[in-house]
Amino acid sequence: MATPALRALRTELPEPTQICWVARPGPLAVLEGLPWADTTLCYKPRTKTSSASGSASASGVPLVLNRRGLVRALRKERFDAILYLTNSLSTALIGALAGIRRRIGYARDYRSWLLSDRISVRSGSADARKDPCIDNYLRLVRSIGCRGVDRRTELGLLPRDEAIANRCLESIGLSSQRPLLLINTGAATAPTKRWPIEQAAAAAVALADELDLSVVVHCGPAERQNANAIEALCDHPRVKSMGRFDELPLGLSKALIARSRLVVSTDSGPRHIAVAMNKPVVSLFGSIDPGLTRSYNIPETILTMGLACQPCGSYDCHLRHANCMNQLDAARVVLAAKHAYRGSLAASPPLVQLR
Repeated sequence: MATPALRALRTELPEPTQICWVARPGPLAVLEGLPWADTTLCYKPRTKTSSASGSASASGVPLVLNRRGLVRALRKERFDAILYLTNSLSTALIGALAGIRRRIGYARDYRSWLLSDRISVRSGSADARKDPCIDNYLRLVRSIGCRGVDRRTELGLLPRDEAIANRCLESIGLSSQRPLLLINTGAATAPTKRWPIEQAAAAAVALADELDLSVVVHCGPAERQNANAIEALCDHPRVKSMGRFDELPLGLSKALIARSRLVVSTDSGPRHIAVAMNKPVVSLFGSIDPGLTRSYNIPETILTMGLACQPCGSYDCHLRHANCMNQLDAARVVLAAKHAYRGSLAASPPLVQLR
């Protein structure tokens, strides 16, 4: 969701502005393949590495710096400004300790005293705490002179991502020639975002048969068991779990999503990747307000039960039933997916660019 802001910085700041992305390993992995940064610095607050000797080790693997190492690296580079897309007190402190004179971010979370350019969370009728994340980030880049009018998210692929996708499909027994549908039921952060595996299995079988597609059940390393259980429940030759493949790097998820004709996903990472790759997406929402993560690419199909308790905004159901996801039945999802798929056939297939 930060990619519109990152693109605006790269394309609208005057030459020869040098841009460095500073982030944890996960976000940097998502952004691999995008050409908008000159350098990157990777950090995890409690890692043991504090060297500031460069952005990569001798083996070519990016160094992961701790807070102290990151401060040293930033100080060494003598940056003119730092723009905070995060709202945390700790990241604001890092920029101040690194001696970066211009420190730009939202004046919130008790960190205003650490900022040189304090952006109010409220501007007219807009409130950054309630705005869609994409618009929230774009307000920051507009504060330093970018127009930031393009709200579309964007991601890139690397050739190695395509190669591992080929190996994965072959390993799990799906033809790379048949149109692909990807289903994602998990959400690492919240029980109130997860879709029951029984409903997912019923939907996968119905969509495989009625749309004559292959279905890959998406998972991350911690979700293998659920994805494999969905495959077992389906017992269908064209519904397979990527959890049976040994390697599950983020690039594999990106490449499989890029190949898919349609993505059915909970409100989680795969949903955002699919949107950024201009895929038709059926997004299943439970406790979280869909407006907070509104997207501006191909229109999504948003499915929600519309219960009186929605959206509560909680990652755990205070009523202890999570009906917002548990009552979202397969038939409802299948109907929405069929409409989205048939609508996509009338348009030209989206182009995913390899970088």
